[in-house]
Amino acid sequence: MRFGVALPNEVTGATREDMCGFVERAERHGFDSIWALDRLVYDGYATLSLLAWAAGQTERVRIGTSILLAPLYRPLMLAKELATIDRLTGGRFTLGLGMGQRPEDYQAAGVPMERRDLRMVETVALLRQAWSGQPIDYAGRVFDVHVGPVGPRPAQQPGVPIWLGGSNPKAFKRAARLGDGFLAGGGGPAGAHAAIPVVRQALQERGRDPRAFACSALIYWSLGKDADQGAADVANYQQRYYGRLLIDPKKAAVVGSIREAVQRIHEYDDLDLHTLIFAPVLTDPEQVDRLAEVVQAVGS
Repeated sequence: MRFGVALPNEVTGATREDMCGFVERAERHGFDSIWALDRLVYDGYATLSLLAWAAGQTERVRIGTSILLAPLYRPLMLAKELATIDRLTGGRFTLGLGMGQRPEDYQAAGVPMERRDLRMVETVALLRQAWSGQPIDYAGRVFDVHVGPVGPRPAQQPGVPIWLGGSNPKAFKRAARLGDGFLAGGGGPAGAHAAIPVVRQALQERGRDPRAFACSALIYWSLGKDADQGAADVANYQQRYYGRLLIDPKKAAVVGSIREAVQRIHEYDDLDLHTLIFAPVLTDPEQVDRLAEVVQAVGS
């Protein structure tokens, strides 16, 4: 299992110095990847701009979205931007895609919510066509595009890996049908155990090899004096970001002592995850130092 760190781009008050601290520590401590969430109507940094900047500060770690709200973007412009980042990072980009559930994001983007699932499917198809280097010849129910090749081609071929997220059976089947991987949200070990076996079953039903498909998960973390304070940090973040509490932090987040944090991570062991992504709820870069101690203890 690999370990990634999400940047605090959706944590209120995050500064440039905070971002620099997270990126520098993630690279120095040997984390495998750096990620960023995506939201439009919120006081957070733009996801792709942030990741392009972060990529320029690093040489080794992979860069990814966890997740990008695909229906809000124009597919071919998105394809070009992602291919550019992938080329300039030497093939270090992973694209996590989801749909989002907030009407205000769609309203701000000028995109109807009603067909967002169809926009997602057609966006994936257009990304793959664009990255092939061939002319675009696509007639869908949402997009109808017939133009010449859109470059550049990504460094990774046949294209940037696409991991699809979601929290319902329809999303699980979509990931198995269209994706190169699946990314379970921040529901903790229980959420991942409810989703990932269903995705793998769907892969088998489609004749796809689950071993060649990257199943990953995201988990919130706050490491400080004790589990109560860490749980309060996670709860406060969720109230700000979601407007409600989605999980019980003491059961579904990495909080408390190193021993308690290691135990929580081991709850994923039987899922054979590709990557476990730690999503911060605080802007303090020293959180990455503490998390590195936990990850080191997991492997010891």
